[in-house]
Amino acid sequence: MPLSKKIRFFLHLSLAFWQKEKKTITLGIILGIVSFVFLPKIFRLLIIKPTQRIAIVGRFSSNDLPLEIQQLISDGLTSIDERGNSTPKLASFWETANEGREYIFTLKDDIFWQDGKPVKAADINLNFSDVAASALDDKRIKFLLKEPFSPFPVLVSRPIFKNGLIGTGKYKVSSIKKNGQVVERIDLKPNLSYRFYPTEAAARTALMLGEVDEIRELTTLGELVNWREVKISPVIKQNRFVAIFFDTQNNKFANKSVRQALAYALKDNWPPAALNSINPASWAYNHEVKPYQYDLENAQKLLQKAAESEPRLTSIELATIPSLISVAEQVKSDWQKLGVETKIKIINSLEEGFEALLVSQEVPPDPDQYYLWHSTQGTNISHFKSPKIDKLLEEGRKTLDQEKRRSIYYDFQKSLVEESPAIFLFHPTVYNIHK
Repeated sequence: MPLSKKIRFFLHLSLAFWQKEKKTITLGIILGIVSFVFLPKIFRLLIIKPTQRIAIVGRFSSNDLPLEIQQLISDGLTSIDERGNSTPKLASFWETANEGREYIFTLKDDIFWQDGKPVKAADINLNFSDVAASALDDKRIKFLLKEPFSPFPVLVSRPIFKNGLIGTGKYKVSSIKKNGQVVERIDLKPNLSYRFYPTEAAARTALMLGEVDEIRELTTLGELVNWREVKISPVIKQNRFVAIFFDTQNNKFANKSVRQALAYALKDNWPPAALNSINPASWAYNHEVKPYQYDLENAQKLLQKAAESEPRLTSIELATIPSLISVAEQVKSDWQKLGVETKIKIINSLEEGFEALLVSQEVPPDPDQYYLWHSTQGTNISHFKSPKIDKLLEEGRKTLDQEKRRSIYYDFQKSLVEESPAIFLFHPTVYNIHK
C-alpha cells in the first residue's frame, strides 16, 4: 500500500475513533489536568499528623490557662514583640486622647470567631478595674481610664474569648477534661493535646511511661539527665529573675550599706547574670547599672561602716523554695565568709514572713514595675520605700512618649540597683524535653 494511502487510512481511523470516544478522551484529559494540579494538595491534606502530647506542670482552671495555650486559641487586640513593643493584632491601629486617658482601637476587616461569626467591637470583653469600655460601632471600641496609663496597649494583648473558649486563633478546643474546677487535659484541633501535672516528678514519670511526648519548662531534670531517649533543650527565661529580697523594714536591713555588703560578698556562680529587674531584651533595659562583682574586702568595709551607727549584722535567716536550695547553700557559704551566720528556711508561702527571701520573680513585658517596687503596693514584697523611685514609677506609667519613658526607666534601674532592696542574681534556665 502506498504511503499516502496509509496516512489517509490512519487519519480516517483516528477521526472515527475520536468521533466515537471524544467524550471519554475529553474527560480523561480534564481529569488528568485536575489530578496533576490538585492531587498533591489533597494528598497533603489527607496526611494526618500525629497528636503532640505536651505536659505542663501546674494547676489551672479554664479561665487561667497558660498564656502559650491561650495564644494558640485566640488573639488580643495587640501582640507583644520580643522587645516589649505593642503591635497590631485584632486591631489594625489605635489612637490615644485626653492625655492618655482614652484609647480607641479599630478592628481589622474580615476577622472571624471560630464559630464563623465576624468579630465585632461589642464582642471584646476585656474587663479591667477603673476602665470603662464601650463599642462606638462594629469596628471601634473605646476604653476610658481614670488616669493616664501608657502600658495599656500591652494589657490588651491578652487573648480574647467568647462563650468560654471560642477564639480567633489557628487552634480550636475540641475537648477539655476537668477534675472539679481544675483542668487535667485540653485537646486542640488539629493536633495538640496538653496534659497538666501537679509536680515535675509526675510530669517526668508521664514522659517515661509514654503518656506524653514533651514536657515544657522543667526547672530540674532529675532522672532524665541520663535518659538517652530524650532531647533536652535549655531555654533562658529573660522575663524572670532570681533574686534575694530583703525585708527593708527589718532593722537588720534598713541600712543600704548592709544590703550592698551582702551583694558584694556573693560570688558570681549563676550565669546568665541578672543586673536588675527588667527583661534584658526590653527596649527600656539599662545595661549600665552598677554591677556588684565579688569583692569581699569591700563588703567587709561596708559592713563595718554600717556598724558605726547600729549593731553589726551577725546573722540572717534566708527563706527559699525547694527548687532553689542549692543556690541558697552557696549564698550561705559566701555570707558566712563575711562573718554573717546564715540559716536556711524552706517556705511554701510568703505569708510565713522572712528576713531575706530567695525566689524567682516573673516580670511583665512592659517596663512598668509599679506593682513590684512602689511603696503603696502590697506586692512590694521587700516593703521598700523610696520617694525617688515612687516618683519615677508614677511618671513612667503616665508618660506616652517612649523615649521619655526610656529615660525614666533608665533612672529607675540605676536607683533601684544602688538602693539594693534586692540582690539580683540570674535569669533562670528551664528545659523543654522532647521524646
